[in-house]
Amino acid sequence: MHLCAQEYNTSIILGDDCMLSNNIIIRTSDSHPIYNNLNERINTAKSILVGKHVWICPHSTILKGTKIGDGAIIASNTVVTKNVLNNTLVAGLPAKMVKKDIYWSRERLF
Repeated sequence: MHLCAQEYNTSIILGDDCMLSNNIIIRTSDSHPIYNNLNERINTAKSILVGKHVWICPHSTILKGTKIGDGAIIASNTVVTKNVLNNTLVAGLPAKMVKKDIYWSRERLF
């Protein structure tokens, strides 16, 4: 897992009871500044908020400024660039809602 709260005044906040798989990247910054022709920075760092009881599957990336709602599932190999609603399943690059009004549990099925 790669957690990077880079630059001043940014943070990664994880809610209670989250389940995080392997090979996840969560980053608040692009690591290098980008400027426009007026010498103004256009890619500022932003904090990330992951709600309660969120399941982040393998090889997922959560990028700066996103908020993931309570009970959400981030599918494998998904890149989150925008906010995710509560109790939704998102998948893809970039992430898109696949299902809504879902719930997941930790019970074993084998």
